Amino acid sequence: MLASVGILLVLGVVKHVGQFVPFIGRHSFTIAAGVQLYVPILLIGRRGLTKANLGLRLDRWRRDLAGVAIWALVVTVPFAIGHHFWQAELYHRTFTLRFPDDFLETLAIQILVVGLAEELFFRGYLQLRLEQLWPAKRRLFGVPFGAAIVAAAAVFALAHFVGEYRPDRLGPFFPALVFGWLRARTGTIVGAVAFHAYCNVLGDVLYTFYRG
Repeated sequence: MLASVGILLVLGVVKHVGQFVPFIGRHSFTIAAGVQLYVPILLIGRRGLTKANLGLRLDRWRRDLAGVAIWALVVTVPFAIGHHFWQAELYHRTFTLRFPDDFLETLAIQILVVGLAEELFFRGYLQLRLEQLWPAKRRLFGVPFGAAIVAAAAVFALAHFVGEYRPDRLGPFFPALVFGWLRARTGTIVGAVAFHAYCNVLGDVLYTFYRG
């Protein structure tokens, strides 16, 4: 629980201070990613933490990516329809089929910086610790699913909310449940990182389709 409070405080301070200190504001994204990435790494070898139980392993990548493919098929069309309603009906923006110019850069950032850093902390470390407190007693599609996944998703959503305080910033709670499920399914964070990056890139691509 200290990890949950600590990350929320750190991210909240970085976001708030960044509004008044230009240097921190320009580099707040990098600072946040660094904290989430390096804290779990620095703890390897302590408190029984290893690379393997943090999910830093590639031996199950085929099963990980198969899970990502299934979830992508399930969520892409409903998300695109909802996004269209949000852009066209609420904000009256016009659809234009145009991909972002910096697509490859965006993809690399979402996988190597955002996805890896956030998933290593929230699913690799935090979910692991919470599962030690609250072992899953039920299964969802054959995968252990309990309070630890829900709590980690809630902290993840709050981490996006602090410093910005917009209701829509709590939305990441829902995909985080899938990230947690993917982590529990194989014991690695490969699937969670990949699906996290996919969701973010999908959102970025769809956003560029609308002008107004």
